[in-house]
Amino acid sequence: MARISSETIEAVNSAGILDLAYALGNNPKRIGKQYQIPCPNPGHLARVSDNTYIEPNKNLFKCFACEASGSSAFNYYFWNEYGRAYDKNNKEDKKTFPKVIEAIAGLLGIPIVYDDGSTVQTKRKPYVRPQTKELEPLNDDICDKVYRAFLSLCPIRKEHAIEWMQKRKYTKEDIIALGFRSIPSGEELMPILHKLILKGYPLARVPGFVQRLIPESVGSQYPKELVEPDKEGRGYWVWTISAGKGGYFIPVRDRQGRIARMRIRRDVGNPKYIWFSSTDNTATEKEKYQIRRNGAASGAPLHIAPPVSQVKIWEVGNDLSEVYNVKVIIGTEGEHKSQLAANILKSTIVGIPGVGNFAPLIPLLKDWGTKKFILAYDMDTLKREDDSIKAQKKQQLLFDKVAQLATEVKNLGIDCYLWTWDIKDGKGLDDLLQNGKLPMEIDFKTKARKLVNLKELHLVS
Repeated sequence: MARISSETIEAVNSAGILDLAYALGNNPKRIGKQYQIPCPNPGHLARVSDNTYIEPNKNLFKCFACEASGSSAFNYYFWNEYGRAYDKNNKEDKKTFPKVIEAIAGLLGIPIVYDDGSTVQTKRKPYVRPQTKELEPLNDDICDKVYRAFLSLCPIRKEHAIEWMQKRKYTKEDIIALGFRSIPSGEELMPILHKLILKGYPLARVPGFVQRLIPESVGSQYPKELVEPDKEGRGYWVWTISAGKGGYFIPVRDRQGRIARMRIRRDVGNPKYIWFSSTDNTATEKEKYQIRRNGAASGAPLHIAPPVSQVKIWEVGNDLSEVYNVKVIIGTEGEHKSQLAANILKSTIVGIPGVGNFAPLIPLLKDWGTKKFILAYDMDTLKREDDSIKAQKKQQLLFDKVAQLATEVKNLGIDCYLWTWDIKDGKGLDDLLQNGKLPMEIDFKTKARKLVNLKELHLVS
């Protein structure tokens, strides 16, 4: 019997895990740059939808509550089918290898070529992703009002306050001004949502809030304002949030000081930071009690962080350019990193959600008339993980993205610089500055290097 060609095996192994997840009907839910899915391990039954993520840019999947993980479509399918990782030294696994390759090829419409030259066109057509229309979030003015009202009712847990003040170096006044709050428990959440609804705050299409379907037998446990009978008689719709258990909220501000979105810093598990985001899967979800409606995705917006002293007096609705210096802008990753660096440097920092997600930054810099832009990504972001070809390609891709950003900034007539430092002095810009160190500055145009002089930071030509 002819063997499957290495060409076909390579095509299957290089296929996207996300594409296969759609083909298997796993209904991935976008959370920022990652996708949340039920755990592919059939033996993992508890909270299976809360812990597994696909990162399409790296073609990885991982469940953070069991051992299921992998870096290929083959691995992902094997976990779905057999509930464990493939073992190349296991005779039974070796026997199933061709079967798995053929199954994946069939799901994704990949032709199967054999080493005798024969080809089998897969019977199934290439899978087409379901084109469900995502609900448009309410405008940022409304989201801001809902988020502020919600946060005002959320608790502050002792362990989070200790982290903010001791590790992050925020004061009590900073915490209040920035709006950090702990995720409420289930018992705390229901009264909070009840108050919001009684006060007339809309929850539908505000990212993070969502309705889930519950059995009719438990509907009476909730305040009547929180539940709504299902028209098809399947039970009740009840309001809740997509936040998981354990962690805290970080408000994400736009250029007008509005809390346009929120991030969650989880107490345990990875990824540590996720978006406060929800969905409407009524068109695709078949499992009755996994159905969600009236939720909207958060997207991954920029975070605008002037020093906290400015946040305290920033009137919502005023563009930052009208009340603070935006001639010099520093771009980095993460909300905490942005805010802490802004506090120390007395500069406007823009938190960019990922190396390649800089598209919204370009029109912002243009609108503000920025004269100088500094890129200060975490040092471990640009560092090569190992000497493998895969790691080299990943690093080169990151460098290409940085170069693309610099080119687009320079095309606006803005001076562009890169800040680098020894990772031993701190992973991120905030770590570096809190350790009393300064970065090296590289001019993208002239390639000149010099140690940053804070007295010259806000000087522009």
